[in-house]
Amino acid sequence: MTKFRLELSRKKPGDKLAMGTTHITSMTGNTNYPQATRVPTDAQVQTAQDDLAAANAAVDAAEIVWKQKIQVRDEKEAIWDTVITARANNCEAVTPNDLAALASTGFPLRSAGTPVGDLPAPVDLRAEAGADEGGIDLRCKPVTGASSYEWQCRLHAGEPAWQAAKMSTTSRISVTGLTPGTLYAFRVRAIGAAGPGAWSDEAVERAP
Repeated sequence: MTKFRLELSRKKPGDKLAMGTTHITSMTGNTNYPQATRVPTDAQVQTAQDDLAAANAAVDAAEIVWKQKIQVRDEKEAIWDTVITARANNCEAVTPNDLAALASTGFPLRSAGTPVGDLPAPVDLRAEAGADEGGIDLRCKPVTGASSYEWQCRLHAGEPAWQAAKMSTTSRISVTGLTPGTLYAFRVRAIGAAGPGAWSDEAVERAP
């Protein structure tokens, strides 16, 4: 059994780079291991260290830009929701009972009051890294007739069994306490008067 406890599969790139820096520094002038006998060579180790550092820095930079773009998208979406809701309210105020006129706006009309049976699977499930460490924000389109939503998660690697994540009365939640750097899969189903509906397609995200 090796005497070293590398545990590389449990370390994130930043932890590996810290280990690499410590090793490279410690091997400088280390007479226990003559430079000529080292395998891989010092140059190969330094190249691996430099390449990982550059790639990790590129990922960090891209993640910052990605989060900024998501924030801008969400802000624009909120404005869009407000504007479209106001326009729909205005159209209904002008022709409150004229279904033909209302249909001509291009906005979907409510269906006649038919009983809600088995609920469909929620659609457009989104998983996005939250602002806090170990947190992921989830949301899907609301399901008509749903009184609550059941959310589940699991580790994405190996596809283990689904675990209960949270129950909610809205189609938007935040899951916290996840392991940073770990990739998770999520799914959700709506619950109504007839019981739970079908599960959504899964969404995958890495905990920040």
